[in-house]
Amino acid sequence: MKIRIAHIDEIDPIEALMKRSMQFLGKGHYTEAQIDSCCKYVCVPDKQLIEDKSFFVVETEQGHLVGCGGWSFRNKLYAGPSALSHQTSQLDPATDPARIRAMFIDPNYSGQGIGSLILKHSESAAKEKGFNKGALGATMSGFAFYQAKGWDPVSEENAPLPDGTTIKVIQMAKTL
Repeated sequence: MKIRIAHIDEIDPIEALMKRSMQFLGKGHYTEAQIDSCCKYVCVPDKQLIEDKSFFVVETEQGHLVGCGGWSFRNKLYAGPSALSHQTSQLDPATDPARIRAMFIDPNYSGQGIGSLILKHSESAAKEKGFNKGALGATMSGFAFYQAKGWDPVSEENAPLPDGTTIKVIQMAKTL
């Protein structure tokens, strides 16, 4: 397995990976309607992250994408049609936390350290850019993973999606 910066021409396979991950790993945490809504509105690669070279993919030796995720120095926690366009201003590393974003793992590779690799890589990259704090919005399927990696819950919310569906998200923070 190797981790590398994602390329803009990988949008379609990244989106397919995100949806596959939500469809399988979201079970037991969200209803079928919530999962369907997430696949439509949340599982959308953020081109800005790819252009910023802060979005990573993990691939097998055969070149299959099995994980993705990254970080951002912009004031945005998620992509998709419901994200606000003005949320692209740059954060100040001295006062703002870096955003950990869009972590999805192929369900066939879950529990094999891919999420840990992406998270560590993202945290290190943010730290290299001067950030000493991180923030993320954890889905219920990812909450225990982030907590085990030293992320602390800050608040809980029912995040609204454009179709009126809401999903439970835990806002988390960590000193990098």
